[in-house]
Amino acid sequence: MTTAVDLLRQAEAVLLDFDGPVCRVFAGLPALVVATRLKELLIREGVRLPQDVEALDDPLKVLRRTADIAPELVDKVETALMASEVEAATCAEITPGVREFLEACSAAGKPVAIVSNNSEPAIETFLALADLGEWVTAVSGRPIGEPEQMKPHPQSTLRACKSLGVEPAQAVLIGDSDFDMQAANNAGTHSIAYANEPGKAESLTRAGADALIDSMAELAHQE
Repeated sequence: MTTAVDLLRQAEAVLLDFDGPVCRVFAGLPALVVATRLKELLIREGVRLPQDVEALDDPLKVLRRTADIAPELVDKVETALMASEVEAATCAEITPGVREFLEACSAAGKPVAIVSNNSEPAIETFLALADLGEWVTAVSGRPIGEPEQMKPHPQSTLRACKSLGVEPAQAVLIGDSDFDMQAANNAGTHSIAYANEPGKAESLTRAGADALIDSMAELAHQE
């Protein structure tokens, strides 16, 4: 397998997932709390939740399933989720090494775009609070009102490449989920898996990762 540093050196631009590589979005406001808020909203609107939706503890998955079980409520659930994401962003925890990584990308002349299934207002809120905004050229967040176009759909990845003025093959996407690896493959970009938990390396490799890291600090030395 090609090393992550080699892929980074070869790339003209960097696409960076948000929740994981940049921060733990729901560190202060747990994802379960947000997912519960969304499910309670659906129930108040008269929706009878299927068992699989009742069991969900990921708010993004609740949004995805809303499109199936109550498409007329997607906008309302989206608005509620975005408000909770912005709240979560104010108490999110920065990922160790990401500041140094972004500084290194800037020094190497590699523009960075955030590509995420989280909403752009939440991402921009965290970048401002953490003083990271100066190193991020573009933000390509969740397609609002179109949950079916979240990663692994390539739309947000391709939009980020266009914002940076690069072809997908010239970019590398760094993420910590199967969806990130699949989105990179679907868009035609290279991928680096941030395997930040035990067992993730195997699943991310199966999902198509071109290289692996277990710390963002590994990418801070690109010379």
